Amino acid sequence: MNKNDLKDKLESLGIEKNDYNLAEKPIRELEMGLIKDTNQWKVYQSLEKGGNNIIETFENESDAYELLLKYLVMRKNRKERNR
Repeated sequence: MNKNDLKDKLESLGIEKNDYNLAEKPIRELEMGLIKDTNQWKVYQSLEKGGNNIIETFENESDAYELLLKYLVMRKNRKERNR
């Protein structure tokens, strides 16, 4: 999976753009995203008052996108159940 594939999937699933960051803008509070660090991709969840938790680190960009998609879908499903 590449970045455009991921963007298309997220849009088709109705996942809000404010819920994620594909290493295209500064990290904001309470989002999930990717950090590109040398030859590694880090999937993170940012915290409410700054900082972030690294969920997992990959050497393969596609694997990082797959995990991020999984977490964003789970987050969306949880939000919908709690409505």
